[in-house]
Amino acid sequence: MQTDRTIRNVTWAAALALVGLAACGDDPPNQPIDAGQDAAIDAAIDAGDGLSTVTTLPATVKRDLDLLFVVDNSGSMLEEQASLAANFPGLVNVLNTVTGGLANLHLGVVSTNVGSGGVNIGGCSTPAQPAGDDGDLLTNGCAGLTAPYLEDLANPDGTRARNYTGDLSSQFSCMAQLGTAGCGFEQPLESMRRALSPGKNPGFLRPNALLGVIIISDEDDCSALPGGGLFGDPNGTITSPLGPLTSFRCFEFGVQCDDDPAPRMFGTRTGCVPRTGSPHVEAVAPYIAFLRGLKADPRDVVVGGIVGSTDEQRTAVVGADVGDATRPALLPSCQSASGTAYPAFRLRSFFEGFPERVALNTICNDNLFDAMTVIGEQLLRAHGSRCIDADLVDTDPASAGLQPRCEVTEYTVTSGVRSNPVVIPSCVSGGPQPCWRLEADAATCPRAVANQALAIDRATPAAADSEVEARCEVRP
Repeated sequence: MQTDRTIRNVTWAAALALVGLAACGDDPPNQPIDAGQDAAIDAAIDAGDGLSTVTTLPATVKRDLDLLFVVDNSGSMLEEQASLAANFPGLVNVLNTVTGGLANLHLGVVSTNVGSGGVNIGGCSTPAQPAGDDGDLLTNGCAGLTAPYLEDLANPDGTRARNYTGDLSSQFSCMAQLGTAGCGFEQPLESMRRALSPGKNPGFLRPNALLGVIIISDEDDCSALPGGGLFGDPNGTITSPLGPLTSFRCFEFGVQCDDDPAPRMFGTRTGCVPRTGSPHVEAVAPYIAFLRGLKADPRDVVVGGIVGSTDEQRTAVVGADVGDATRPALLPSCQSASGTAYPAFRLRSFFEGFPERVALNTICNDNLFDAMTVIGEQLLRAHGSRCIDADLVDTDPASAGLQPRCEVTEYTVTSGVRSNPVVIPSCVSGGPQPCWRLEADAATCPRAVANQALAIDRATPAAADSEVEARCEVRP
């Protein structure tokens, strides 16, 4: 952040010495921060029957997708924005495998800058923009775009109706590189809420579309309470009993830890979660409730994060600010060629509020292609993917082909709640329908093991409110 430049110069070696870690948190390279949060793939084995959920398929593929990227545009994000832009094709490659081709897409970008409560801080509140970018969709001055967001829709004849020229990845690459002159007090959750609120950004949010929100930031959320005084006095002075005007305020007043009697004390803490009852920083729960409330079925909301790492103990280390050894600073949790990042405790808790559809990744990777792919695959599942990514056990290796042990069940779904389970049998020649079978579909499932896809043979169409779940025995 602009007012906290010295904190960003804390050496990684010093952080390692205090944290006692040998890498970026506990995360192996190019892996999600917590793969266990990917509910669609890492579903728990049920009731001791040895079966795990391998795919869930709605009766009707959901073709519409509104996708919002919330991009940190503070002073340290140059390399991360460039990596995001360069690796966006990883997400597009996955979305192109939606049944019927690329989804009917609305794609927008907002920054993390919603001002600093009227206090004139460089890059935040200014006389001309007291609320910063205020959740407005940003085109970044990119040529060939006729609206504040990209629209790419399928025509009945198979062509595409677009409100931009050029190709999708190139346009997004231009839009997403917002620069680094934005506010150093990043407020991605508040920016997201403003961007998606009624009356804001008309036309972007469609009532029957899937909604994806992707947050990219190297610092945690610092969404301030209106009138809470986090940034000081808007009438002229920024002196405050809250301590130096650095991003440590966001940690001190926005996060609480298990062993945290004095947040400014140097040392290691664990169990760090969003602070409840803070007079200065907004709680995380209202943002979860807001986003989940935009759709009748919570599985129609997908969240993705490319943020600073947190380990399983939710560890924070407070050390000396290299610019002033008497001042506390939250030390980094990870580093890569793209830069340094800080533990995202508030954002992690936000993402954990969406266990049905979440893809959480570390920003501390030299290449964000894998992160884009993971997010794309979670979006693909929300659309309705036939693909089976798991490695299924062959119950009869001596016979040709794969003989899996699976249980396929069809449900009625009302407002995200399942009822009326009906077991669908496997297909046999001349047998009853509906029935299920596996088939190779390399075009739709290029990343699936052996390109396997679930097929349902039916004599009549499925009910519009139905959903099929396949549970199979999977290799560990």
